Amino acid sequence: MLPASALASCLYAIYLIPCLYSDLAAGRKLPYTRRQNVSAPLKAGLGWGGGGNITQFEGHEVSWYFTWSPRSWVVPPPKQLEFVPQLWGNRDAELFSSVVNTTSIAANGWKNILGMNEPQIPDQANMSAQDGVQLWKARLEPLKSSGVRLGSPATASGPSGKLWMQEFFSLCAGTCTVDFVALHWYGNVASEFIDYLEDFHDTFQRPVWVTEYSCQNFVNGAQCSYEEIVDFLNATQTYMDQTPWVERYAWFGAMASLPNNVNNLTALMDPSQSNDCIIRCSDLDGDNHELTYYLQYLHDII
Repeated sequence: MLPASALASCLYAIYLIPCLYSDLAAGRKLPYTRRQNVSAPLKAGLGWGGGGNITQFEGHEVSWYFTWSPRSWVVPPPKQLEFVPQLWGNRDAELFSSVVNTTSIAANGWKNILGMNEPQIPDQANMSAQDGVQLWKARLEPLKSSGVRLGSPATASGPSGKLWMQEFFSLCAGTCTVDFVALHWYGNVASEFIDYLEDFHDTFQRPVWVTEYSCQNFVNGAQCSYEEIVDFLNATQTYMDQTPWVERYAWFGAMASLPNNVNNLTALMDPSQSNDCIIRCSDLDGDNHELTYYLQYLHDII
């Protein structure tokens, strides 16, 4: 493991460019180099599940975060990261309206709001497109008078996600102001991810936010290896950075521990180390030098 003194000058870089640390001249190998520079900064964000110090991302390339909730849960909220509230679903509709309203939008300077979370999935928001339209018109549409941008419900990937969204737009019949389309995607083939984004954009003709994505197999196949995750991110993140209509994206997930059904190799935090270490800390002195995916911020490693 790198000594703490070697980390003093290490810079966070969301684009997977190498960190620079003080003993580089002594011949220590850089852990990871992104294969292609990015063209569009500040798209990257965090699905923040807690555990760790979010302020470590301030002043770098991460620009925003959300918590699957109307509340930030971070006290005090980071001054340099935009918080994006979310109406998760019917279960928190009353809470949402009490927290996110014309008064609080003005007071907090909120600019964007996210719609419901995976509405077509039974153990998520779990609602029909008709119920989604009703909830949208009751809780979200009135907020447009405050000047915020509204993101669509974020459907899960697969044919059912697109079908749900098509029905939602059809039932809205032009009465729902959707400024950008949010979506989730999980799989292990980068080209399929890119095809999915392009199809959504072509279908709904709006900017795209990818609020959850990962190299993760949910259909009982083999999970991504560490090297496959690196390759997946090189392809997908470069594509999104260079695609103007992809406004924002957030890798799943920035939390101390992932859900049991998620490949631990995709984690942004290493639970065996300080939760401020947003890399696979245990690999630092190992044979695998392609350490970092999505984030490369060495901070307070114990």
